[in-house]
Amino acid sequence: MAAATRVQRSERDGVAPATAASEARLRLLIASGGDDRIWLDPVTRRNRYGVPASPAPDEIWLSSSTAAPVSPHGWTAAGEALDRLTDGGRTTIAAWFEALRRRLLALYGAPGAAAVLAASGTETELVALQLALALAGGPLVNIVVAPAETGSGVPAAAAGRHFLGRASLGRAVAQGERLAGWEGAELSLQTVEIRKASGAPRSQADVDFEAAMRVDRAVAAGAFALLHVLDASKTGRPGVSRSAARDILARYPGRVMVVVDACQLRCAGADIRRDLAEGLAVMITGSKFAGGPAFCGALLLPSAIAERLAEAPAFGRALAPYSAALDWPARLRRRFASALAHPANLGLGLRWSAALAEIEAFEAIPAARRGALLAAFDTAVLARVAADPSLALADPEGAAAPGLVPIVHADGSDPRAVYEALGQGERISRPCHLGQPVVVGPKTALRVCASMPMITNAAELGMAKTEADLDEAFASWARLRG
Repeated sequence: MAAATRVQRSERDGVAPATAASEARLRLLIASGGDDRIWLDPVTRRNRYGVPASPAPDEIWLSSSTAAPVSPHGWTAAGEALDRLTDGGRTTIAAWFEALRRRLLALYGAPGAAAVLAASGTETELVALQLALALAGGPLVNIVVAPAETGSGVPAAAAGRHFLGRASLGRAVAQGERLAGWEGAELSLQTVEIRKASGAPRSQADVDFEAAMRVDRAVAAGAFALLHVLDASKTGRPGVSRSAARDILARYPGRVMVVVDACQLRCAGADIRRDLAEGLAVMITGSKFAGGPAFCGALLLPSAIAERLAEAPAFGRALAPYSAALDWPARLRRRFASALAHPANLGLGLRWSAALAEIEAFEAIPAARRGALLAAFDTAVLARVAADPSLALADPEGAAAPGLVPIVHADGSDPRAVYEALGQGERISRPCHLGQPVVVGPKTALRVCASMPMITNAAELGMAKTEADLDEAFASWARLRG
């Protein structure tokens, strides 16, 4: 990274909002516009994942597969965005949201692509479902890959149901019930697993064959198919290859919508741009690997789908509890957002302002350098696992997605108590946060994860801090395990 960029980033990382009042206002707003997963506990001032609304640089954060706090750099960027909105109206809210979309598409877009913002990765599923229903005009089969390794609310959202008891824009909803307006939709959910019952990964050929078979059967029955491609699961595993998805899309033009679940955002920007250029929609979040605050998501649409949707009939208020009008690009707003109750989700905009600052800094590093640093992280984690006979890799062949290593206790014991104690800093020098426990066959894995802010800092300053944090994390893990 150029010296000028290093200086600019270092100066910005040391800047906080100008006053205690503006800092408190930012902390309040950046945690707004989300469901109860983002709400701060009145005692701990952390959300249900143990994450505060503002930076926490004195703790060890290896949890990007779940959630982490906003970085100092992202916090400053969000504060500056809020200042521009409130300081004499230098920026209008509408212009701000359009600028966020432009920045996203500058990073990941293809010609003619569009971006719909969403309050979380789970909400991107609701948005994708709304658009697929518009394209289907009749029965819809939603084919989801490895729901246990994507998100706990995904199966409900993929079936058109409320996945929690309160929606992201504050309204109480009936968890498990269909969204208003979708009650009579001919919508069915099917799943494709990426692991065997033993926890071992299925072969890519088997996964691709099952996905193609399910699409074949759906189309033959007169339904429209919404097929998911899983770029990286909670354990970094893929599901349904891009090549298989492209073949399916070519076989059934106009009868299939393919959406890539890249919510971990661990793939290269070039992969997302290629997906869009080839007609695949892409779900992303700025709150996992990107290092932005939880929760912020987006659905990126290829040109062909965006053009078809611009001519679709106007849809009703199904997404009103979850989506605001300015989440939608202007060319789709009249058909999909005119009946929405909320004009804007300010908290979502602030979270994306923070996330984009980190993504842009990460993307400014040459791709080869980024890859080398992620490989160095994986090597460092694997060496520490190999040195501790009480730990083992969940997938013995190693990391599938760079910067995400799932680890189990070699004796098969449940690591959940250790996970909780690590995050709370019990009997150790400081809290250490790992990716949430995830079931892998008969065992449960914890995940040690890199993030964009970590890699950006390592590109400037070297890997010494990361190595020291890993040493402390694994020593604390051993101590708590007893």
